[in-house]
Amino acid sequence: QMPCFMMSPMAVAKYIPPGSLDFDLVVMDEASQVKQEYALSCFARGKKVVVVGDPKQLPPTNFFEKSTSDSDGNSEDISVIQDSESILEAIGGFTPKRMLQWHYRSRHESLIAFSNYNFYDSRLIVFPSPWDQSEEFGVKHHYVEHGRFLSGVNQTESHAVVNAIVRHLM
Repeated sequence: QMPCFMMSPMAVAKYIPPGSLDFDLVVMDEASQVKQEYALSCFARGKKVVVVGDPKQLPPTNFFEKSTSDSDGNSEDISVIQDSESILEAIGGFTPKRMLQWHYRSRHESLIAFSNYNFYDSRLIVFPSPWDQSEEFGVKHHYVEHGRFLSGVNQTESHAVVNAIVRHLM
């Protein structure tokens, strides 16, 4: 019986002092979302490492971080979008890879069909949906007339989405 810790990479760095615990195995899941500097603190605490992730997913982003001053010293809230390389990308060329072929998360196969065809060469095995022809489940296209982006916002589509959410909640 061995203890098992389930922690985010940042929590490992914060709560487990270096050298206090040595793990037999470190499993880094969703590695496409983990920055290298956070992953390394976990790897340093383990004898072996398994890195699991999808290179087709977006890398980590600082989208929600803010810059609080400009060159004149004035405070402004400016959103910063800066992608950084994930640990999955950093080690990708140096480690053996295997593709996990089963996709089990979607309640309707149409939710993954586009990605399966366009990004995974239809190699994902998707469980067939019992509601294959259901109007209730799956991906649907709703055309919104006169929608267009102005200053980075599409007001017409935004209102249509909010109205759809309200209808769904009711």
